[in-house]
Amino acid sequence: MEEEMEKTVEVPVSAEPAPAAASGGDTNAEALRQELGKFAAPEGERYIVECRNLGKTYGNFTALYNVSFKVPAGGIVGLLGPNGSGKTTLIKLAMGMLQPTTGEILIGEKRPGPATRAITAYLPDANYLCDWMRVEQQVTYYADFFADFRREKAEAMLQRLGIGLKQKIKALSKGNKEKLGLILTMARDAQLYILDEPIAGVDPAARDFILETIMANKPENATIFLCTHLIADIEPVLTHAIFLKTGQIALNARANEVRLKTGKTLDELFREVFKW
Repeated sequence: MEEEMEKTVEVPVSAEPAPAAASGGDTNAEALRQELGKFAAPEGERYIVECRNLGKTYGNFTALYNVSFKVPAGGIVGLLGPNGSGKTTLIKLAMGMLQPTTGEILIGEKRPGPATRAITAYLPDANYLCDWMRVEQQVTYYADFFADFRREKAEAMLQRLGIGLKQKIKALSKGNKEKLGLILTMARDAQLYILDEPIAGVDPAARDFILETIMANKPENATIFLCTHLIADIEPVLTHAIFLKTGQIALNARANEVRLKTGKTLDELFREVFKW
């Protein structure tokens, strides 16, 4: 089994049946997973995120079951799935905000903790800014808290957007608050950026700005983990795709390999795998 894990991009799902709450018994999805799992990873490839038989339960509810995959460093990875598929639970496990029920998750070959948070920039799916602060105070807070924060980069992005440093955060529009959160996150020189639903609930123009900001400020060797269910908007920038379906991996492959093997876009394949 260990030898197989090294040879493939995706670790095969255990034959043990999943509990009913997390069952992904779609035969088409299983056939696709097995076919795409045959793609070999390049020798010596470095992985920034690795899950090994990861599981998380809340009482009688199973949010994640037997999740195993590896994410190669340096690309833009889409963690894709409908609401309730386990995406945010997986992200919180990666950030050390939750502890696994079974298995483990590794960031840069280490379990989540202070060392992994020091190399990971995280943008949550809810507003976390301090409304009572001015923008410049929030920038200073980040600069004091994160050694890899680049203040000049943040201020340049804010100036471009027209957000003044003296503005009160509570006076900003919802869209500008979301953009400020993204700017603060992308102003770090991190190895891994985890962005939870960064384009949900914003207009198309704001989505364009967000994606442009992400691409323009990604360090060359860094990895971006984009969590969303809006596949069509982010597909052009993705190098790797992971589909989560009811807490289990339905797909883990490079984006160009998916298109080559299936003749479909990620958006088309997503609609097929997750059709009701």
